[in-house]
Amino acid sequence: MMHIPPERFQPERIDPAKLGSWLSWSLGFFTDTVLQDPFLDLTLQLDLTEAYARYSTIKASGGKGTFFAFLVWHLARALAAHPSFNLRRIGEDWYVLHNPPIFIPVAVGGSTRFRDIVMEDVYSQDYPTFIDQYIEKLAMARSPEGEVGKSWEVFDYAHFIGNLPNLRFTGMTLHWRSDQMHGQSFFYFGQRYQNGERILMPLSVKLHHACTDFFVLDELIVDFNRRLLML
Repeated sequence: MMHIPPERFQPERIDPAKLGSWLSWSLGFFTDTVLQDPFLDLTLQLDLTEAYARYSTIKASGGKGTFFAFLVWHLARALAAHPSFNLRRIGEDWYVLHNPPIFIPVAVGGSTRFRDIVMEDVYSQDYPTFIDQYIEKLAMARSPEGEVGKSWEVFDYAHFIGNLPNLRFTGMTLHWRSDQMHGQSFFYFGQRYQNGERILMPLSVKLHHACTDFFVLDELIVDFNRRLLML
């Protein structure tokens, strides 16, 4: 693992002692000689009725991209505004990444089973630019020429956002490596489904408790839902 974050991720080294009482304590407690699982797992059922109506309007007027891509871009916009989710412990130092990548696994089947794509500079992209990049990278991942494995070089710096469109899960606990970079969060969207007149979707989240918790997740989800109606 690299101990100096790539400059393109716009790293800023921080002093935990200056971050406030909670983070000054938690960044060390949940990473130094960890004797417990430092992650929290939670699965939510998001009400996306209005968001899907907004997406459908954009598609009807000639917009490109899937609903999943629509959700990813808006989640990225929300993540950019919540610094706790952009903290990473790299070596012995903590950094906030002002331009982290997004890692998206892609199921391709066969013996390969999965490939992946990495989206960079998403925090600075408007929606059309992001969608064009996503469509291009997704097509490459699904093509016979798609590469396997290189994206793992930046995996620990990235936001992990996955899609399980056929699984209506009510709970999910993702694995983690003991040598994994501290601070990373994971998100998995599940199957859209009808509940009366509402459209719901499961969202599984894995949080690193050193820098995130259910309080900041609640703030993130509120902001995410608000942004879904703004485009």
